[in-house]
Amino acid sequence: MDADEEQEEVKNDLTFDQVFKRIKNYGWYQVFILCTIQCVAFSQAANMAGGLYALGGLIPTYSCTDDNNTFVYDKKNISKHSAEACVAIRSCQNLTKENAWLSMYEEFEWMCNPPHLLSTLASVSPIVGAVGFLVSGHLSDHLGRKWPSIAGLCVSIFGGLLIAIAPNWQIYFGINIVKSLLLPTYGGASFTLCMESVGSKWRLVQSFAFQFTIANVYAGLMAYLTHNWRLHYAVVNLLALPALVMFLFIEESPRWTVQKHKYAEAAKSINKIARWNRRPNVIHTENDMKRIDLGSHAQNHHYNIFHLFSQKKLALYCLSQIATGMCMNMLTTVLLMNIQDLAGSPFLNIALMGLLRSWTPLAAIAMERYSSWFGRKPLLVGAQGVVCLCFSAIIIISVTGYWDKLHALASGLALFGYAVEIGLVWVAYKTYTVELFPTVIRTIAVNTFSLSSMLGSILAPQLIYLKTFWHPMPYAGAALISLVSIVLAVLILPETKGKPMPDSLEEVKDGRMPVPAVDGKELDQLVPTKERK
Repeated sequence: MDADEEQEEVKNDLTFDQVFKRIKNYGWYQVFILCTIQCVAFSQAANMAGGLYALGGLIPTYSCTDDNNTFVYDKKNISKHSAEACVAIRSCQNLTKENAWLSMYEEFEWMCNPPHLLSTLASVSPIVGAVGFLVSGHLSDHLGRKWPSIAGLCVSIFGGLLIAIAPNWQIYFGINIVKSLLLPTYGGASFTLCMESVGSKWRLVQSFAFQFTIANVYAGLMAYLTHNWRLHYAVVNLLALPALVMFLFIEESPRWTVQKHKYAEAAKSINKIARWNRRPNVIHTENDMKRIDLGSHAQNHHYNIFHLFSQKKLALYCLSQIATGMCMNMLTTVLLMNIQDLAGSPFLNIALMGLLRSWTPLAAIAMERYSSWFGRKPLLVGAQGVVCLCFSAIIIISVTGYWDKLHALASGLALFGYAVEIGLVWVAYKTYTVELFPTVIRTIAVNTFSLSSMLGSILAPQLIYLKTFWHPMPYAGAALISLVSIVLAVLILPETKGKPMPDSLEEVKDGRMPVPAVDGKELDQLVPTKERK
């Protein structure tokens, strides 16, 4: 077959996998996206670590040496006696405070608030965030991936700068609520944009752009160096401004523009990506974009969250994804709000939350690239099983009375379990979302599962509050939800490794898939010859 015949065959059955193969599945453009997303991740991790529900909530050790008033209140007893501690601390003349840094808890005298207030506020923010994810998913599928991402990033950076000058906890909470409502426009849209701008074989690799592996180390280091929550917020958000500029150079998702019948814009984006990837001679036209069977079976109307449950198959996928998302958020919130329950420096523990999962990208990529049988399902189920075992072991250590003796071991298990959850389970979960759900509702799916995962963030603060009555309660909740995730994944989820992403609901319903770029032999089985043009 000569070059002209090969070119004609590609054009006759053109798919985005074929397009990315021609302009390079993974080149400088995809590397630039990865670096940009990682720069954003640095600021996100630092903002999260410095918040009231993490390092910002560190409890100092208060010591009073008045002649007639001597006491010591610390993280072990102040929560149970907060009202007494408030009066005693405010009345002490010779008060000394020992803390890893100047936290919001110390500056805002949090011990003078009701004990349940912190957990209540921590549960309210995710509820608002859930509304944000619901709305942002629809906005992204109607307005595109790029500009909603940039809008959400602006909210993150400038909201963080406003937090740095918040005069009291009420203003801080108000700004945080606004951020929770608007920030989801970045999360769902940027992930979909990232995954839709790379060849299918590299989707798992590209998903690591959103990992906080190095970002958590950065967050712990910045908190240690600034020694003050206000300075921390100011510095990390000012340093995030270059990431905002970098995002302006990312192209709109060509999959989205074709699905919206903006063929000229899609061709322009593809050709720019080709030049980024040192393939300037590979040029695609508006007519090429029309040939891509993207959404050709889809009805021309707006889609919403109800389409995620419009088919039994999709509804079951949703059930499994919801459980896994809840698990990830619950573990993250439990670890951050419970950071003082772990042995060692809280700054080091934040850094370890990133360092301990530094091996996970290499392991996942090795299994993805060099193993024909190890796909998404073994990755999700196997990693989630390790997480369940880690937190079950922590429960045993606590209930058997060995917590003080094995405190370091329990802390290590918690950090390692978190690393596996966010390092491996997260990647399988996110990759499943973009590979199971078609283009027409993909961002709605990403944002809906981010929304439902907030249930884990809502429940976790209440588990933290209940540890006052039973210490291992947060770890028990994490172990239970991880077990539920395992069972549902085993029973429901299919293997999607190496399979092209569906573009329409009709393809999912009928079992039709676009032809992979690497092989066109299945075309006659999928589409009868008389229907091919």
